[in-house]
Amino acid sequence: MTKIDQKILDELAELEVNALLQGLTDPDMRKNPSFLEKVRKFLQQNRLQTQPETPGVSRVKQAAEDIPEFEEIN
Repeated sequence: MTKIDQKILDELAELEVNALLQGLTDPDMRKNPSFLEKVRKFLQQNRLQTQPETPGVSRVKQAAEDIPEFEEIN
């Protein structure tokens, strides 16, 4: 197994986080389900969880409540 300098690993992790943040600020990327899945996977892998107090969570919850329910058409 190759040993990688911790500074390089830290820089790589920082670049990954910056790329995800940059994607989330892009209007097209933040609507892309495959990109959002990568963000969720990153958060899960790094054990980062949102709390009700996390900024923005209440807006997401409100937006989800405003989504209309559609009846099934057979």
